[in-house]
Amino acid sequence: MHEYFNNRGYRAILNASLLSGIGDSLYNIVFIIYAATMPFKSLAVTLAAMATTLPTMLSLVTGSLADRTQTKTSHMIATRIAQTLLFLGLAGMMLLPASLPLFLLLLGINIVSDTLGQYGNGLVLPLLHRLIPAKELNTAISFQSATGTTVQMVFQAVGASLIVLLDHNYSLFGGINAATFLLAAWVIIREKIRLKQAEPPVIGQTHQPMCKNIGGVLRFLATNHFLLAVIIFAMFVNTLGSSVDGLMSVSLVQEPGMWAHDFGTTVALLNIVFSVGTILGALFAKDGLQRLSTFKLLSLLTAAMIGLSFSFCLFRSLAAVMGFSFVTSYLMGKINPRLSTVMMRLVPEQRMGTTAGVVNLVALLGMPIGQVVFFTMANVVSAAASWMLMAALSAVLLLVLLLVGTRIADPVFTDSEGQSEKA
Repeated sequence: MHEYFNNRGYRAILNASLLSGIGDSLYNIVFIIYAATMPFKSLAVTLAAMATTLPTMLSLVTGSLADRTQTKTSHMIATRIAQTLLFLGLAGMMLLPASLPLFLLLLGINIVSDTLGQYGNGLVLPLLHRLIPAKELNTAISFQSATGTTVQMVFQAVGASLIVLLDHNYSLFGGINAATFLLAAWVIIREKIRLKQAEPPVIGQTHQPMCKNIGGVLRFLATNHFLLAVIIFAMFVNTLGSSVDGLMSVSLVQEPGMWAHDFGTTVALLNIVFSVGTILGALFAKDGLQRLSTFKLLSLLTAAMIGLSFSFCLFRSLAAVMGFSFVTSYLMGKINPRLSTVMMRLVPEQRMGTTAGVVNLVALLGMPIGQVVFFTMANVVSAAASWMLMAALSAVLLLVLLLVGTRIADPVFTDSEGQSEKA
C-alpha cells in the first residue's frame, strides 16, 4: 500500500487495471445472464463459459507481441481505446433482436477485447519491474492481486443484482464497460510521461521474429532450473486445485448432512470463505510467510489441500472444510504474486511478456486432465473416492516438493528471518 500512495506510476497502472476490472466483472456476469435468455440458451451459455479461456490460451502470442512492442505506454493507451470502441459497438448491437449470428459476433468482440487485455498485461510487466524497488516488488504485486480479486468478487455480485433492477438492460452494461476502459486510458494518459520514462530501452531483440522470441524464452527456461521447476510444480498444483471448487459442490450434493441450512447457502458460504482467504493471503504480504522459499510455500499449499481432502473423505465436517478452505485459499493468494515476483526478478525485461504467456499456458495444460479424472471418479464411484485420490496425489507432490526444495536453491527468497530479501 506504501507504493500505491507514493509511486504515481504504479498507482496509475493499478487504477487503470481496477477500472477495467470493474467493467469486465459487471459485463462478464451479465453476459452469462444474457446468454441464458437466448432461444439456444444451453449452447449460448456453454460458448460464453468456454470463451473466457481462449484469450489465456493465446497469452503466449500476445506476450511475445508485447515483448516486441517498443512504445509500451502508447500501446497501453491504444489498447484501452480499442476496447472502448469494441464495447461501444457491442452496446449498440445488443439492442438488435437476438439471433445466433448476432450472439457469435458479440462473443467474438468479447474474446478480442480480452485478448487485447492480455496483450496490455504483457506491456505492463517491464514497467512494473522498473517502477517498483526490488524489495517492495512482492508486496506491490500482492496488493494488486488482492484489490483485483476484491473488485471481481464485489462487482460480479453488483452486476447480478443491478441487471434485475435495470430491467435487463444489457446494452447499458456494454456501455458501462466501454466507459471503464475509456477512464482507464485517461488514467494512463495522465501519467504518460512518467510511464514512458520507465520503459526499457529499445534494443535489437525487440525486432526478432515471434517464433525466435518464443524459442529464446524456452531455451532460457531450460537453463534456469529453479524457474523451470517452479513453473512445472505450479502446473501440477493447478491440475489438482482446478477441480476443488466443482468437487466441493459434488460432495455437498452427495452429503446433505454437511449442509448449513441448505445446499445453496452452504455453497455460497464456502465461496465467501475462499474469496476472503484469497484476498487476505494476497493483502497480508508481510505475515512471515514471505521469508519462506517458493518451494516451501508450494509445499504448505499442497499440505493444506491434503487437509481439505480429508475434511470431505474422512472428517465429513463442514467446520473442517471451512477451516482448510480458508488456509488453502490464503496460501493460494500468495502463490500468484510470488510467481509474478520471481519472474520479474529472474527474467530479462525483453522476455517478460512471453515468459508470462508460457506460465499461463502451462498452468492451463493440466486443468482439463484433472477435471476429467476427478469429476469422472466423483460421479462414477463417489466424491469421497475422488478426494482420497486427490489426497494421495497431493501427498506424492508434497514429498517431491520437499525433496526438490533441498536440491534447488531459491535465488530470490530466503528462509532465514535474520536475512533480508535479495535485491
